[in-house]
Amino acid sequence: MDCNTCDTAPAIVFNKPEVVEVTLTVTDKAKEMLNQAFGDDRSHALLVGVLSGGCSGYMYDLQIVESTEQDCQELVIDGFRILVPRASSHLLDGIEIDYIDRLMGGGFKINNPNAESSCGCGESFS
Repeated sequence: MDCNTCDTAPAIVFNKPEVVEVTLTVTDKAKEMLNQAFGDDRSHALLVGVLSGGCSGYMYDLQIVESTEQDCQELVIDGFRILVPRASSHLLDGIEIDYIDRLMGGGFKINNPNAESSCGCGESFS
């Protein structure tokens, strides 16, 4: 309800990101680790997503799932099902999923050509 005593705020415009057909690669080391995680059961999938947050704006979110309610693109790479949410496809197109061994434990690392910058820990990007 507008009482005509206050300035009317301009309408908020949301720009819906363009959905792109994702291409990605998985390094041999990452495939080795996925093989250990999945074993012979290939009914599960690796969900590669993006969350808001982190010190650079976005954080990667990797999960092993049976299914998801998110609208995803499904890729099959060497028998592994990889799900990428369509809403974040523009941020994840062209990524490389790698696995890095570290002194204090290893972990998956995303090499992202779309990232303008990333934090020192490699967990977030913008």
